[in-house]
Amino acid sequence: MSSTDTEQHSAQEPLREAPRQAEDAADNTIEPIDFRPVDASTGKRRKRLPLLPLLITSVVLLGGLVLWFLLTSRAVTITATPDNAQIKLSGGLTFALADHYLLRPGQYRLQVTAAGYIPYDNALEITDDALQTQSITLKKMPGHLDILTTPDSAAVIIDGEQKGVTPLTIARLAAGDYQLVVSAPRYLPIEQTITIEGLDRTQQLLFELKPNWGDMIFTSEPTGATVTVAGSVQGTTPLTVPILATGEQVEISLPAHKTWQKTLSVPAGEHREWPPVTLLPADARVHISSRPSGANITINGQYSGTTPTSLALTPDKGYKVSLFLNGYQRASRQLKVESGTERKLSIDLKPRLGTLNITAKPLGAQLYVGGKLRGKAPLSLTLPARPWQLEVRHTGYTSQARTVTPKPGIEQKIDFTLKTEDETRWARIPAVITSPAGQKLKLFQPNTTFTMGASRREQGRRANEILRDVTLKRPFYLSTTEVSNEQFSKFSSRHSSSNANGNTLNYPSQPVVNLSWTSAALFCNWMSKQDKLEPFYIESNGDVTGIQQQALGYRLPTEAEWAWAARRQADGSMLKFPWGSDFPPTSKVANIADRSAATLVARTVNGYNDGHIVSA
Repeated sequence: MSSTDTEQHSAQEPLREAPRQAEDAADNTIEPIDFRPVDASTGKRRKRLPLLPLLITSVVLLGGLVLWFLLTSRAVTITATPDNAQIKLSGGLTFALADHYLLRPGQYRLQVTAAGYIPYDNALEITDDALQTQSITLKKMPGHLDILTTPDSAAVIIDGEQKGVTPLTIARLAAGDYQLVVSAPRYLPIEQTITIEGLDRTQQLLFELKPNWGDMIFTSEPTGATVTVAGSVQGTTPLTVPILATGEQVEISLPAHKTWQKTLSVPAGEHREWPPVTLLPADARVHISSRPSGANITINGQYSGTTPTSLALTPDKGYKVSLFLNGYQRASRQLKVESGTERKLSIDLKPRLGTLNITAKPLGAQLYVGGKLRGKAPLSLTLPARPWQLEVRHTGYTSQARTVTPKPGIEQKIDFTLKTEDETRWARIPAVITSPAGQKLKLFQPNTTFTMGASRREQGRRANEILRDVTLKRPFYLSTTEVSNEQFSKFSSRHSSSNANGNTLNYPSQPVVNLSWTSAALFCNWMSKQDKLEPFYIESNGDVTGIQQQALGYRLPTEAEWAWAARRQADGSMLKFPWGSDFPPTSKVANIADRSAATLVARTVNGYNDGHIVSA
């Protein structure tokens, strides 16, 4: 502790520090030590390193580093556009000479800048390739455009996009060419290509729009008529008004006179005078109506519409107004009107009547005339002689409608026979169809029970022919003739019906014979596939293994279907044989085994000859 410190503390705390000062004084006594000077003869001089070897070593090391850098570096050419762009590389040791650089492989940061251009700042990867090139093209900064026009408020469109109205400043337009359109109402538009130089510079364009109108002088008789151009009132005649070169609608009007209208144009900057306009007295207006409405109108023989309507007529002339309506007598009126007036003409038409006596089956059917219920048939109606839509309706039946025109002074009888909904459905189904093989098939709707077989006493009866009732409900199509050789050949061209004792059975029109039931079933399936119907027979490896009962494809008829179709008459009664009740047939009605075929078959029908030994 210094004396100064001691004094400071003593001044602050004199009572505590006084004894301690005495102790410190005793401890600070200086005692002498033994000193011996160094013998000058025994002292050694410090050695210094030689300067030249150090310098040589440094040069060698530096040269080695340079050589190592040169051997491990790659030549890289870096170019930039524009030419005045500044290139800066960081991230490692670089050596540059103009646009050539020596860089060791690795990643660097490349920065390229130029005034007015968007800076480039990106990573640059140097590979082990011997020669490498990097070209950087800076993009120009957007430019700015000021557009001024005389007059102001002109619309500005750039590349088809509306930008606003002048005076207008458009900021940040990318450098390049643009299509500029400047337009204002009643002025010629300006269209031109402009080039934005960019570089964050502002360009200014000034346009003076040229008027797109010329002046036209109008006079009228009488004077004082109002002139309106494009819906805007300009003043009264005589008057000079501007008219666009592209054309405008001009109207000259005066109370109690017809308005004169015309589309006119005047070339820009020119002055013209239109010939005096003579205003004619205003038309009169006639409102024509009739009861009933919808009557055709002729004015002095010229068709003028249908009632009700409103027509403009030239005043101070006579007119013949005639009305025509189907079922009503023609009505005519003479008419004369004054300028600027309105008249109403209403005519009651007298009907030309005819009587319709309408009956319908079933009884109680409702009758609608022109869409309105008139009662239940039978019904007698007296109607105007014009076309009427008649419709008959009954629950459970399909409605019928027809158009009828009553004849004046003549009573007409109109009959309706309604079909049940089921009958209507069947009526829509074709009565005859043609198969893919060319057969004609007729629609049958049995829905009946009939007796098959033969009684014990019936001539020609066989032992297994017992009388039995059969019910048929499902409708079916049945070919009206046998399948011919020609038709079957479309399915199997190689089939031969052969011959019988030298009598050919292979004529195209002869029935196909000498084939198995399976072949016939497969023929049916072939036709089903041609018509895109579900086949009736189930096939497996060229054989028939079953049937699909609900399928709608072609099939062979059952014995019951054939017997019913062959014996049924048009009135629904059943014949004993397909040709009648006589056996043998008394006339040529069928191609059956008769006496002419006695040499071919064992059993024949005696007393009958169809004229054909074999099939016809």
